[in-house]
Amino acid sequence: MLKASIVPYDCIIIGAGPAGITASIYLARKNLDILVITENLGGQAALSSSIENWIGYKLITGPELVKKFEEHMKAFKIVLAYGNAKEIGKIKELFYVKADNKTYFAKSVIIASGKRHVPLNVPGEKKFTARGVTYCAICDAPVFKGLPVVVVGGGNSALDAMLQLSKFTKEIYVVNNTQNLGGDELIREKVLKLPYVKVFNNCKIAAVKGDKFVKSVDVLNLVTKKKFGLKVRGVFVEIGLFSGTEIKLPKEMKLNQRKEIITDKGCKTSMPGIFAAGDVTDITYKQIIIAAGEGALAALSAYDYLKSKKEFLNGKYK
Repeated sequence: MLKASIVPYDCIIIGAGPAGITASIYLARKNLDILVITENLGGQAALSSSIENWIGYKLITGPELVKKFEEHMKAFKIVLAYGNAKEIGKIKELFYVKADNKTYFAKSVIIASGKRHVPLNVPGEKKFTARGVTYCAICDAPVFKGLPVVVVGGGNSALDAMLQLSKFTKEIYVVNNTQNLGGDELIREKVLKLPYVKVFNNCKIAAVKGDKFVKSVDVLNLVTKKKFGLKVRGVFVEIGLFSGTEIKLPKEMKLNQRKEIITDKGCKTSMPGIFAAGDVTDITYKQIIIAAGEGALAALSAYDYLKSKKEFLNGKYK
């Protein structure tokens, strides 16, 4: 049972990547009481070495763009709670979000928890993230024009990264920890026909090295147990994604086979009052600018939902 003393937020937003940040700004401009629960600020955008497709900037780094996001949020005095959201549920007419050891209540929820790339967990990876280590070939391939790069992984995402990179550089190494590359046969055949792609199967990255930026990687052969080095300027990590739906969701919430939240064109989920935006959803393209647009759409839909709940608004929203 809810205690009478509980004062719920108008909306809780889970995640502070481009989708969550945009949603928070849109709702703050509506003078709503909102809370953003997140593990970090910026999401995958913070991991991008360079962004050339964000409107208004010919070139901006991920960390620089996230700094702009942060400044925008501060201007609206948006409240952030750093933590790991673990469960979303509903008690009577209010939603609750459990994050670490706290429980928060709200009249609506926007899930913008995105997706997280599986890290290599090797020495040098964190140090050189956004300084040569990247997790988005579509975003960062142009930055490495004419430079040697290594793609880590052997599935479809790694194959796609190789094709993206092939437009900009003619020195591509592939480090794959299985006996052969996987992925779709047609894409794999296309990649293997490229004369400047060299594949190292049964291998894994042991370390990333450099000074201010990446200069090389150490590679471990899993069969011979011997190490060798590759001189590269870019390391593209494509070994999988963690879904943002690791959060325990209400049973009414519908997911697709990839565990992405199914939404309609208004970012509404299958449970009224819960909205979703960005990479955590079933949208086709996972891009910073698309996630931001989805965040705006989810916020406007949440606002319309709140306006319809007059018994909770007490005339606040007009």
